[in-house]
Amino acid sequence: MTTDKARLSLRLPRRQLLIWVSFLLLAGLSVIAIAFYASYAKKQLDADYIAFASEIVRAQHDGDALRQASLNLLDHPQPLHQQQLIEALWVIDSRQTTIAHYLQRSNLPEDELAQIMQEFARLGALLKQAHPLAESVLERPDQREQLDKLTAGIEHSLAYIYSELHALMISGATEQQRIMTVMTQIIVALGILVLVVILGLLIAIDKILGQQSALELLSITDELTGLENRRSAMAQARQTLALARRSGASVSLAIIDIDHFKHINDRYGHPFGDQVLKQLATTLTQLVRESDVVARIGGEEFCLLMPDTDAQGAYELCERLHRGIGNLVIPHGDDIVPLTVSAGVTSIRGIEDYNFDALYAQADEALYRAKTGGRDRVVVY
Repeated sequence: MTTDKARLSLRLPRRQLLIWVSFLLLAGLSVIAIAFYASYAKKQLDADYIAFASEIVRAQHDGDALRQASLNLLDHPQPLHQQQLIEALWVIDSRQTTIAHYLQRSNLPEDELAQIMQEFARLGALLKQAHPLAESVLERPDQREQLDKLTAGIEHSLAYIYSELHALMISGATEQQRIMTVMTQIIVALGILVLVVILGLLIAIDKILGQQSALELLSITDELTGLENRRSAMAQARQTLALARRSGASVSLAIIDIDHFKHINDRYGHPFGDQVLKQLATTLTQLVRESDVVARIGGEEFCLLMPDTDAQGAYELCERLHRGIGNLVIPHGDDIVPLTVSAGVTSIRGIEDYNFDALYAQADEALYRAKTGGRDRVVVY
């Protein structure tokens, strides 16, 4: 049967599917984000290391180039060799600025850099002395010996600085790799924690929505029989009548009442009476059509709403129900308790009948005639 209760029962798997799909999407996005971060950070770290290492390797050759230019000038004092020496000094000077930028970005320990920075200061002083001597050495041969000593001192200073920097760089890169690994582990742990929190929230939301659905289901369900209750039946009937009125379709309504139910309760007890109600509800559910709505509207009284059904179709359906129920026998110890029902049926005959109260009053009148006429029968109004 297509009822509010059936629709509510379909919400649970759909809601759970939506929650798990949302969680999987969030988990996937988190994994992608963490993997992207780890990959990007590693590439950035590797790029910095490679660039710094390349600069140091080139700087280590600067001393050799300076020494060779100095020897060439001393052996063959010519403008070409003078220019080579000046260029070698300029390269060393400019390289200091580049190395200083890398040192600022490297975050190497200051105590380990202190001695290197002192040597950098000494190197700078030597370069300041060497530049004017190199530019005037051809005019003043007496400065050649002093220039040779300065270039040797610059070469030794460079060798010390860059060998120490290379060792520090390797040590620092290793430490940064370790820190990067720890940071990645922390981020992964935080990501997992966030996902756990999100999962907990989704489960809590699912429980809240499940409780809400359960309350909604309880509000439209008869607790004893599991059928629609009076409230649900009236709401669906009004909705069905409103739709039928627009299209001019026929709608039928039946009220079914158990014969002598008070006698059954008095003789066999209320627990057995509840068993009778449950059995009747099960039988009605099995015999009605997919589109019909069957409900318990009070005590031993049941209601059957039949959309798109005229008077003849409603009578035939209720007669089939009547016969099916008449074949029921419910055991009670050694006794076999027969069960019969009376039914009042009505259908829409005019525009004024597209009103639940009017239709219900007609079905109730038909039920009254069935009872006063001897019970165990179907009467059409």
